[in-house]
Amino acid sequence: MPLTNPLCLNRIINPQLSLEEFLQFTSGLGIEYVELRNDLTGNAVLDGLPDDAVHRAFAATGVKPLTINALYPFEDARALDINLEKLSTLITEAKRINCPQIVLCPLNDASDPRNPDQRAEELVIALNAYGPLFAESGVTGLIEPLGFTISALRTKHAALAGISKCDYPGSYRLLHDTFHHYLSEEIEFYPEETALVHISGVTSGKPKTAITDADRILVTDQDIMDNRDQLTTLLKAGYTDAFSYEPFSPEVQRLSISELKSQLQKSIEYLFS
Repeated sequence: MPLTNPLCLNRIINPQLSLEEFLQFTSGLGIEYVELRNDLTGNAVLDGLPDDAVHRAFAATGVKPLTINALYPFEDARALDINLEKLSTLITEAKRINCPQIVLCPLNDASDPRNPDQRAEELVIALNAYGPLFAESGVTGLIEPLGFTISALRTKHAALAGISKCDYPGSYRLLHDTFHHYLSEEIEFYPEETALVHISGVTSGKPKTAITDADRILVTDQDIMDNRDQLTTLLKAGYTDAFSYEPFSPEVQRLSISELKSQLQKSIEYLFS
């Protein structure tokens, strides 16, 4: 499966690095894109840097921003007013650096009182509320279903149903996460509607219902989630956009830079050679 699609690194892979260091690390691997985050302890999306410093950092490496990750919980009506403010801020940050997409993640909370019909209705309400902001800015919202059993939006099929019912369908696309696809047990792939694929690996040792973000490592031949098959299915069906590494495991985050680079190169070779 030779790789022709662009590669990307999510900043969660080593959150200790400053923005400049992260861009340099990415560039040193020959990777073209990065995903930035708004949930790193002590860091703003762009580390609080002024425009000139941010632009110098990107220009010096040639790396380009692909997403800001994420607006959460994007579809919960109880948070709609504050989410509109958060989204406006995220779009402002995205426009500073010509970042084309913002990731939208649903509520993942066992105490969520809504039934499935209420969740579906509020999804459409949220998409309609955010639609004008996305349409005016030209930024796209990437909906990332979370496959956990407690997630309010577990499947891409349900996300597409919401998009089809909202007034701004052109402002939204899907994010296929190999981890969440595995947890959700969703069978369908939607390559034409997908704008980004998140990659991480999980090894054996836990029942599926006990797996958490902390178990997400770099993909190796010990992977139990069939990452290679998932990516092959998407590519054969015509997926042409980026693949982004998003391992949450502290085990990965604690690696030295040299070891992280080595393991990433081995993972890329395993997946795409």
